[in-house]
Amino acid sequence: MIEIVKNVKEEEWNSFLNNCGEATIYHTPEWKQFLEKTFGYKPEYLFAKDESGNIVGFLPLFCIKSKLTGNRLCSVPFSHICGPIGTKDASKNLIEDAIRLYKNSNLNTLEIRGNVADERFVNLNSFSTYILELSANPNDVWPRLSKGSVRWAIKKAEKSGVTVETTRDIGDLKEFYEINAMTKKGLGVPCHPWKFFKNMFDILGNSVSLYVPKYNGEIIGGGVMVFFKDTVIYGYGASNPNYLNLQPYNAFIWKSIEDACINGYNYYDFGRTSYSNTGLIDFKKRWGTVETKLYYSNYPTKSNSLSENRESTKYKLASRVIGEMPILMYKQFSSVVFQHFG
Repeated sequence: MIEIVKNVKEEEWNSFLNNCGEATIYHTPEWKQFLEKTFGYKPEYLFAKDESGNIVGFLPLFCIKSKLTGNRLCSVPFSHICGPIGTKDASKNLIEDAIRLYKNSNLNTLEIRGNVADERFVNLNSFSTYILELSANPNDVWPRLSKGSVRWAIKKAEKSGVTVETTRDIGDLKEFYEINAMTKKGLGVPCHPWKFFKNMFDILGNSVSLYVPKYNGEIIGGGVMVFFKDTVIYGYGASNPNYLNLQPYNAFIWKSIEDACINGYNYYDFGRTSYSNTGLIDFKKRWGTVETKLYYSNYPTKSNSLSENRESTKYKLASRVIGEMPILMYKQFSSVVFQHFG
């Protein structure tokens, strides 16, 4: 007999995650706290317990109400994979309870960021992630990188005098936020608000770190890496466009891969990429990665997204308007709309 409950002790929660191979950073209490504090989403977390009162399954859900992307129950915002975890029976019960929760709410869609084997769901594949298998010695990984592009760019950055540091300094994080805003504006998309990075570093603690490439003492880019169990996720990256010729992306990515190898991590996850973003897909493949397709399940119909199809008229129009905004207006605009895209 499996019982679904909404509240458990944090010690129980963490103990379950530690012993569940499917668990991700997105299933943690810290990620829940981060999303609540940053965006004010309403959590609807479901835990499955057996007859002995032990947690045997878990499905995190948030209510997102948006005129842009629709009202939905999502597992979970700002993750690239976060479906139900635990035993097969527990997962089945969790999905049934999630459907009941959805039906009792004034929402348009139940969105599970995982492949739900249930014919009532619409399963979609619009994204992949790209994963590099690591070794204890970075030198074993090096030959797998593309010689003509990736290895060349890493060496160029080094010869040009670019150095890479790991930091949690608030001033460095603020500089990264400014560079990230500049980068995202150039791409014609909303940027992460300052509170996104500030809260992430405050709440996730040592599970997150910032890598910054420097040139003549100036920060010229950065990458936020997220750590959980045996995996490092390359979460967020940006670069000052004036220094792209110095290959800052390749510099900080390689440094973070080296550190991940030395510190005993097994996998380096380059994160979710839309199939329409062919340039980014090519970049990630050149690092010797293996593609993992991401299947998302929607009930009863597909959720809305402005980010999946970069060739749509709506996407192109929005990008053009964003690109023409003054930077201050752009940051204010991003702070208002960013939460709708989780």
